[in-house]
Amino acid sequence: MTWIVFDYAGVISASPPRGAGALLPETVAVAPGRFWPVYWAHRPAYDLAAVTAAGFWREVCAQLDVPLDDDLIEVLVTLDVRTWGHINADTVALLTELAGRGTPLALLSNAPVELARMVDGRPWASLFRHRLYSADLRLAKPAPEIFHELTGRLGAAPGDVVFVDDREENVQAARTLGIRSVLFTGVPGLRAELARLAR
Repeated sequence: MTWIVFDYAGVISASPPRGAGALLPETVAVAPGRFWPVYWAHRPAYDLAAVTAAGFWREVCAQLDVPLDDDLIEVLVTLDVRTWGHINADTVALLTELAGRGTPLALLSNAPVELARMVDGRPWASLFRHRLYSADLRLAKPAPEIFHELTGRLGAAPGDVVFVDDREENVQAARTLGIRSVLFTGVPGLRAELARLAR
């Protein structure tokens, strides 16, 4: 039995529309070119649940010299989850087809708690037999430990797993462990690659 494991952001979720992506820096009145490097610099600890959402935003806003209170934290957390909530309908259609054929599916995502719980609540989340998130595991891609945890949870050998991700470093990390991996650049290419691997 071959499992197909999907990443979330950039594979199931679409790139944030320009308006959605602009909301966070606009809310704190910081230029995007200054905002996003600080956001991403602090994001790994948040994805690992090493800091809470409030702690993450305190660190980001402190570095940006933005005054912060509890109300603004709540707004930023809500906007952050919404930013990554735009779905690639073509990917969901493919997931539905695969699940309908009995293909076992799993999700492996670097995601903080708030985003993970949003994903869990989506109707298509039930297509996955397992959903694994960095915040719950306290492990994140591309660390090899998260892939060991994945195969253990699936009860599968690395060669019985196909992993789909939009980041080259994650794909290469999985391949190093013997997991067949596909760099996601779009659904047509993914369909072709899955057909090739199935032969």
